[in-house]
Amino acid sequence: MAGNASFDLRGFLENSLLEWEDKVSAVVIAGGCNLRCPFCHSWRYVTGLDTLKPLDTGVIFDLLERQRGWIDGVVFTGGEPTLQPGLADLMRDVREYGVLTKLHTNGTRPDVVSAILRDGLVDCLALDYKAPLDRRWLAAADCRDGGDDLLDRVRESFRLARESGIDREYHTTLAPNFVSRETFSEMASELDPDGLWILQQYETGERLNPALAGERRYNGEELDWFEETAKARHGRAILKRGKSA
Repeated sequence: MAGNASFDLRGFLENSLLEWEDKVSAVVIAGGCNLRCPFCHSWRYVTGLDTLKPLDTGVIFDLLERQRGWIDGVVFTGGEPTLQPGLADLMRDVREYGVLTKLHTNGTRPDVVSAILRDGLVDCLALDYKAPLDRRWLAAADCRDGGDDLLDRVRESFRLARESGIDREYHTTLAPNFVSRETFSEMASELDPDGLWILQQYETGERLNPALAGERRYNGEELDWFEETAKARHGRAILKRGKSA
């Protein structure tokens, strides 16, 4: 199948056991993002595009042809995939191979999320849950302009996820500068009860803005508290401890 020129593909993992629980997935990584989260672990796909060669989306279909029956699904992430005008068409083409699809988004484009849900193009929707959905979310996303409108859009994406009826995930990076114990307790109270809450250790070696993100990481005992609190308050939660945690 021919490539999709309207999707800026900057990274592609042929096989991953980490991006989708209990599934072998290929991972499609879009270039570019409209946020500048200081603790972002995928900063190369945000501000490092000049060091990443664009890829032809044909590599996705080559893999799906070669590994029919082995790949459970394809994850679309980034960067921010909903900024890509060719996202829906690419997801539609991928689904023709009989695999599942997952979209991981920051939630700032609910119009795109709504259209993809309406057209039945996604089996799992993953949203970044950076902080409570108020001004603290804006601080975590390092947004200085369009705050109220942006928050409304993110809240709308959370509503769409909650009402979608499909599998959904909410991803939180436990960066101490943005997620405290008090903040976390608030987040647990407002989260969609039927979604899987995925907690991720903050890695100080890989982040977009070290000055804002800070050098502190939660230690093992502190991570235990976050994991136990999430499971007690929310139920469906897992913790990815990362390196030396």
